Amino acid sequence: MVQKDTSFNNPDNIFRTSDNLDEYIKGLDPNSYLARVALEYTVSNSKIELHEELIDCLLHSGNQESKEWAEVYKIDNLVSKQELSLPDSITQLTYILCSSKEMSVLQKIFQLYNYYDLKAFQMIEIVSELINKELKEIPDGYMKDSLQSRLDLAMQSVYTHLNELEKARIYGENLKDIALTPVMKAIAYKNLGMTYLYEDYDKLCTYFEMSLKIFKEMDNSDRLYNVQSKYNFAQTFWSYPDKTVWLRKETIDELQIYAYSLIKSGNKEEAHKILDSTKNSLSNDFQFGYHYYFLGLLNDNEKNYYESVKYFSKSGDRFFRQLPLIALKEKGVDTSLLSALSV
Repeated sequence: MVQKDTSFNNPDNIFRTSDNLDEYIKGLDPNSYLARVALEYTVSNSKIELHEELIDCLLHSGNQESKEWAEVYKIDNLVSKQELSLPDSITQLTYILCSSKEMSVLQKIFQLYNYYDLKAFQMIEIVSELINKELKEIPDGYMKDSLQSRLDLAMQSVYTHLNELEKARIYGENLKDIALTPVMKAIAYKNLGMTYLYEDYDKLCTYFEMSLKIFKEMDNSDRLYNVQSKYNFAQTFWSYPDKTVWLRKETIDELQIYAYSLIKSGNKEEAHKILDSTKNSLSNDFQFGYHYYFLGLLNDNEKNYYESVKYFSKSGDRFFRQLPLIALKEKGVDTSLLSALSV
């Protein structure tokens, strides 16, 4: 039975103050604005099954705007399930004509996410400027705040990769206070922790532990695996491979980081096997940057470090590019050459 939307113009009354909304959302009129905003609420709160039901419901509604919203969220959902490639999703999102300002912004945010996964950081800067302009045209409320939090979270990660750490930390500290969901807050903590990789082990651990705690309480396995993998990388960088915890070793990133811990633990033969087995599956310059850095450590090979610098630079990353630069400095490479490589 379809419920009457008594708060049609004010979803804040619903989505900010209530926790158990599953049954309410299932009864919403798919033609309504509340049903459309519920798409954002369900995905942001990791209610994936309900989110997919809602997408299907809105796709078969009689309202063109509801269909447009559902189509945008459907593409993102397919990417998250690895049923649609990142390049294909960017193409599909580009050709969806959105009549609402909210979906025009979200469409670009999803593109930004995909550029981030592809480590195309220069494209992210261009798209983020467009998003910021359009966000100003959306009325204040739950939807705008959620979109702003999404953008801030993405830019926190981007500024980390660009090695503009003060900007990244400002976004992170702000998200600690304004994040609308525990997921957003936990990711912000993880990103804050990473900004201290080269500076402060204790702060790094504090933020990572806060992120892990949230995802453990939520029983959010995929997010937990991701944060633990990044924490393993940080522990290994600080020469504590014995403190790593391996919840999963399946993705390319997880396997590369596992190889890193093996190198630091002295198990070079096993690390070599992993790096050899993953090389043909590397999909972007950033992963190649990691690959050659780890090979450099494995073989004590200066040429590998230069290759790592090259690939990190091609990806637009300046934060992790410091890894091979530090290694080259330790090998006594001329400081003027290192300065040129750092530009």
